[in-house]
Amino acid sequence: MAYTPHTERDIATMLDAIGAKSIDDLFADVPERIRLAQAPDIPSLDEYALTRWFETAAAENRTAQPGRLFLGAGAYSHYTPAAVKNLIDRGEFVTCYTPYQAEVSQGTLQAIYEFQSHICALTGLEVANASMYDGATALAEALTLAVRHTNRNLVCLPETLHPHYLAVCETFLREIDVEIRLLASKDGEADYGAEAREAAAVVVQTPNFHGVLEDGTAARRFADACGALLVAVCNPTALAVLSPPGEWGADIAVGEAQPLGIPLQYGGPYAGYFSCTQKLVRKMPGRISGKTTDAEGREGYVLTLQTREQHIRRERATSNICTNQGLFALMATMYLTFAGKRGLVEVAETCAARAHALAGRLVAETGASMKHDKPFFHEFALALPVRAADFLRAMRDDHDIVAGFDLGRTGAANERDVLVCTTELNTPADIDAYVAAAKSVLAGNLAGAARS
Repeated sequence: MAYTPHTERDIATMLDAIGAKSIDDLFADVPERIRLAQAPDIPSLDEYALTRWFETAAAENRTAQPGRLFLGAGAYSHYTPAAVKNLIDRGEFVTCYTPYQAEVSQGTLQAIYEFQSHICALTGLEVANASMYDGATALAEALTLAVRHTNRNLVCLPETLHPHYLAVCETFLREIDVEIRLLASKDGEADYGAEAREAAAVVVQTPNFHGVLEDGTAARRFADACGALLVAVCNPTALAVLSPPGEWGADIAVGEAQPLGIPLQYGGPYAGYFSCTQKLVRKMPGRISGKTTDAEGREGYVLTLQTREQHIRRERATSNICTNQGLFALMATMYLTFAGKRGLVEVAETCAARAHALAGRLVAETGASMKHDKPFFHEFALALPVRAADFLRAMRDDHDIVAGFDLGRTGAANERDVLVCTTELNTPADIDAYVAAAKSVLAGNLAGAARS
């Protein structure tokens, strides 16, 4: 627990310096309905006793226990090597925000350069930037790039896109009068056989929100028919074993870097990635770290492209939200460096093998069925004979297993569907435990339903 020695006099001095009358003024933008009406009921104890009190309270939280977590839906529990955790705590990294001064930030700039290189290798595209805020805003930035590039105001997004990504894109595009056309889905896949209309961008997410592997080449053909840029949203772990989007014609690839060794940490902060073809580099949001030589021939690193509103005239800026999530991009860089190409492939293959093993056993032994009979990576939608919410509650309360994501939250038609994910942290023994628990829960629910 950090010690913050702020006396009443210190607080008054700081408030006076910023022109606030009270601490409550600092929270004026937070709606009253979600503010605490009164201070938390924390007992008056000595320091040690108070620390123990907080530890006891914190223990009531359910943590992402390895082996007991089968929840994905956009954020994934992978192993973070000890070396990454050790290095990321170094003072020169944790105190760094953005590396504006090349003469004092060579290490950070080199790390960003390596991050860009890793992303280019994974996506098969020519250039990558120095990370984005997260995967969802990276997609929104890709769509605004496409609008600027084509001077069109229509984008095509599939129904199979992650709903949070869709919501973020709607927020971005609503204010610049860009229309979103939703492409229907069939058996878990986006329909890229729809009637083509002139558009700025076509989006494909693979694996999509239900875990299904989409056909990137079909999306490319549809984009060509629309005269649009093709934007791919990809899980970077999956790219270790799947064809990279650059190979099947994507103009831009974006996604969430969180699977690359960044812990779940209550949903963020994370880092997004953004890569594209060379022809789009001048319209790319954010910044790029480049490698060069100085007047004496020594190798060095500099920021070569800076298109944020704080770097150039506001009306020419291509982005105003591309915070360089440098610390988390650095974590991803360390993870990829320590894992290496072979290690990342092993992680991806293990994830996929265990997901397919679990899916096969659940179908064979529990009475559940696959919602979509399509290829998937390490996440799949399972159709249950009972409500997903009831199944997940019983798995959690009776067996201490977080068994997946309730797809009923995305629509009443999916109330009996659950999205299940495995990673390399889910061992064969964990899969045995999941299957045994699911058999018990579903048998109990079915027996109760029969009696009623």
